[in-house]
This record gives sequence, structure tokens and C-alpha cells, in this order.
Amino acid sequence: MDNRQAGPGSGTRNRRGIGSTERAAGHRRAITATTVMIAGVGLLAACGAVTGSSSGGGGSSSTGSLKGKTITLIAPDKPGGSYDSYARLFAPYLAKELGATVNVENVAGAGTVEGTNQMAAAKPDGTTIGMAAVGGDIASKVENQPGQSFDMAKLSWIGQPAQVPNVMVTQPKGPVQNFSALTHMTGTVQVLDIRNGIGDMLNRVVLGAFHVPYHLNTGFESTSALKQGFIAKDGQTMFEAMSTLHSLIKGHQAKPLLVTAESTLPSYQKAVKGVPTLQTELSSASLSSTNSAAVQEALQLSNMADDFAAPPGTPASTLAALRAAFTKAANSPALQTQATKENLPIAPTDGATLSGQVATALQQANAIAPFVNRKTGQ
Repeated sequence: MDNRQAGPGSGTRNRRGIGSTERAAGHRRAITATTVMIAGVGLLAACGAVTGSSSGGGGSSSTGSLKGKTITLIAPDKPGGSYDSYARLFAPYLAKELGATVNVENVAGAGTVEGTNQMAAAKPDGTTIGMAAVGGDIASKVENQPGQSFDMAKLSWIGQPAQVPNVMVTQPKGPVQNFSALTHMTGTVQVLDIRNGIGDMLNRVVLGAFHVPYHLNTGFESTSALKQGFIAKDGQTMFEAMSTLHSLIKGHQAKPLLVTAESTLPSYQKAVKGVPTLQTELSSASLSSTNSAAVQEALQLSNMADDFAAPPGTPASTLAALRAAFTKAANSPALQTQATKENLPIAPTDGATLSGQVATALQQANAIAPFVNRKTGQ
């Protein structure tokens, strides 16, 4: 769904992400690495990187050792999902605030795990940062799912752009057209799923807690491939971020059944008008205390996505510069205007607050265990 301009005064180039096997259909960029260049005004004909201005206020006063450096920002998914969208939205503004060059690199595989693994293993000097699906990664940790080579408690958290609602959708002409009907199905629901992601956690917990018989088709490693599979009618339902599925809903290619939370973004409100929230369905259902607690925990974890982070051991001064640049970028009127055009919510959480939220979530994540440990669809 990535249909945005790369940013004022920018050009792009791409590298193929590690672990990638599919090409995002209809995407405007080749799936290779991406760099964007801010030149002040005008779209450059040459390919380049996102470079902060070196004059007239082009950089934060606390950029420290990052001024003039080249920074790799890892988006742990292919173009077409919220990680790529937010990475490309923020890259030019982070570059400006830091007085640095920011290259966006797509590293897809194992949900978002490969990209976060690569970021976490990088030298902790601020020149490699990335994004993480905290909620999905915690669910995988609870399940003892192999693949994570990073410790979330030790990552250096920079900030979160917004809490993006997740939405369960079904085929527009399918046999089930509302969530209540789904919970009364007698047959098995065929669910399209990306293993290790937040959508995977929500599928397992919500469908399991509401006693919906389901089978997961986990043969998808990127959101672009997931959407292609859904359009091809390879399954009945899927659960993903609104930023990923908004275009399908708007184009009447997917019908929303359930949304994790209400949004202040008018385009999202219109897309899911009349669709119940997960909290509403939970309040009206007769679930056991165990099942209810699992849904509540999954709901909280689903809010922890699209999080910007740096490797463990990043120096305090460098992390402070990254956090300051992130906050200034998120509050930039120009970024917020661009985000609205691209149907991306902006309601930032600062790095220190996010760090505390991650620590709390790691300590409290246990109610989802009976559901994420199910081997359905494997």
C-alpha cells in the first residue's frame, strides 16, 4: 500500500532485504535498499540518500557524534506494511534533525525477527537503528519460538510513532459477514497468517478465547505476500494493522469484522464505521476469566508495534540524540501533514516511556501462553 512520495527533495534506491522471497505487487519501488536525500526543495533526478541540511537550522542541537554520519534504518518487512511506511515517513525528518544521512533498508523474514536481529547485532554507535514488533516478539518469547537473537529488555528504545489499531477482515462475499457470526461457526475458519507477528498472536488468542475453530496458513513472510494471498482467496480471514489493510478495506477487497481499538484518524473511522471493537465484544461475551485475561493481554500487546530502537549498549548521549530527533520529527507539522495523506496515525510515545512499557510487558506476559502455544496450522 506504499503509495507515498519519498519526501520533499528526495530520491530513492533499494537493496533486496535479507530473507525476502516475494515482490510486493504493484509497489512503486523495486525491493532493494532505499535511501532518500533531502536537498531543501525540488525532487532530485539522481538517486541519493536522506541527508540533513547543514545550514539554517538543519539539525538538532544535540546531534552529538551522529552529525554528518550515515545511518541505516532497518524496516523489518517488505514494502507494503506499516514498518516500511513509518520508516520512510520518518527517515527524511530524522536526517534533518540529526544532520545525518538516513538510509532505509528492508530486511524481511520470520515476521519481523530477521530485521530486528540484524539491528540488535549492529555496532551500538547510533549508525544502525531499526523497528521492532514488540507485542509479536513477546508472544514468540512466551511460546519459546526459536529465531530471536536479541534481548528486548536490553534494546535501546527510541520511540513509537503511534498505536495503530489492528483489524480482522474477511472476504467481502464470504459466508461470515460479522464477528458474532464468526463465533458461531461450526466449520473451521481458514486464516492467513504471518508467523511470529502481532497478527499471529491476535489470531491465536482471539479465535482461541472465543472458541472459534481455526486453521492457520502460516506460509507468508511479509505483509505484501499476505495481502496477495487474501486477494487470491487463499483464506477466509486475516488480522493485521489498519495501516496495512486500509487500502483493501477502502477498495472493498476486504470486509472488517473486528478492530482492536477506535482511531482518531478520520480515514480509519470511515473504513471501520459500525465495526465492533475487541473490547466491546469481550464485554458482551461469556468468556472464562482465563480467556478474558488472555484477550486483554493480547489487546495490550497489540499496541506495541512499529517501535524504533537502537542496539543494546548504545551510549547514553547517542541515544538521547536519537530520542530527541525522533520526538522533534514526530511533532513536525510537515511530517504530520504527510502522515495524514498516507493514512498513518501520529501520536508519539517517547523513548523513555516506551522503555518502561516494554519492561512491564515482558514481566506481565503470561496469560496468552495457553493460546500462542497451540500448534494449529503448523
